[in-house]
Amino acid sequence: MKSIFIKTFGCTLNQRDGEDIVKGLVLSDTEKNADIIIINTCGVKEQTEIKIYKYITDNILPLKKKEIIVTGCLIDINSEKLKMLLPFAKFYKISQKAKLIKELDKHRQKTIEKKQITKAIIIANGCLGNCSYCAVKFARGKLDSKPITEIVAEIKRATILGTKEILLTAQDTACYGFDLNTNIIMLLKEIIKIPGDFKIRLGMGNPQHLKKIKKELSEVLKNEKIYKFLHVPVQSGNDSVLKKMNRYYSRKEYLELISYLKKNIKDLTLATDVIVGFPTETEKEFKDTLSLIKKCNFDVVNISRFGQRKNVEANKYLDLSGTIKKERSRITTTLCSEIALENNKKMIGKTKEITITEIGKNNTSIGRTNEYKQVVVLKKHKLGEKIKVKIKNAKTGYLIA
Repeated sequence: MKSIFIKTFGCTLNQRDGEDIVKGLVLSDTEKNADIIIINTCGVKEQTEIKIYKYITDNILPLKKKEIIVTGCLIDINSEKLKMLLPFAKFYKISQKAKLIKELDKHRQKTIEKKQITKAIIIANGCLGNCSYCAVKFARGKLDSKPITEIVAEIKRATILGTKEILLTAQDTACYGFDLNTNIIMLLKEIIKIPGDFKIRLGMGNPQHLKKIKKELSEVLKNEKIYKFLHVPVQSGNDSVLKKMNRYYSRKEYLELISYLKKNIKDLTLATDVIVGFPTETEKEFKDTLSLIKKCNFDVVNISRFGQRKNVEANKYLDLSGTIKKERSRITTTLCSEIALENNKKMIGKTKEITITEIGKNNTSIGRTNEYKQVVVLKKHKLGEKIKVKIKNAKTGYLIA
């Protein structure tokens, strides 16, 4: 029986793909001790691609006589350098996931499904967008939603085994089901009927779809089984840049959506994504993004410097210098950190109920509040244990209790 080591880069969706691939395999804790090394790549950002090449150069190339398997989005996005670095490796596209799993079956053990406190559930692959900067569409393709019955059955199995936190993941959860004559609201309504003590976190949903279901979404998020958390990527606060990005909504429409959600979902934690230094972005256009961030008062902002991806439409526009991108990223990071810290400080003194989902360092425990804010508890508790805590301090990215 050969041992397997897997290194996964990228999003929750990719992490779940990695779990599916190695389920039932004998896993090694290091590349050196493994018979087979699987590199599960991500191609969404230029920085991540560079990180993957460095990982291969530093950790894989020095090893001899290892069987190497490469999978993930980067194969469909830009495979040339991967194949140059690893000419002896086997390559499997995203669409060949089932084939890869079958190829590894000879090394797979028949095991009882293990309990996972937190489990990602893939509800769809692909999306309906055509963002001018995005290369993931070349790997994931058009929207392909999983039927509600399959998703519900998977969640039931997980909760019976003791899962306490379900992460619904997709490239865009907001367009879930459009290809099946259903939608994310109908899915959520079926999930909350499942018996058991668990929480649902809804993954990233694009505003052009969310604005059409904001009323229904606000109602269903009032259910105690769903975290009061939404990830609504804006990318830019300027209409001209949004148009070049092919984002299909305006600054005004985005602000109206966020205003409605905050008004109708009590204690909502709001996350977003921003790209700074998009080609041709002027100083004024950049400042429009900063002003939108201030207006929306986001709790979490994922900031990316624009990086060119192969064969994307945005490449036709004049790229900005790395110096400008770096400075705009620094300014945005500073602003977002200040806002996040102030938001978290408002939680100090409050008593919250959390379920322990991780064991931290130095006898600490980690869980999430109903608003999906991370809490580090200065005492060791059991995984899955539900406790009440008092918030004593706040940091930019977490609370201390």
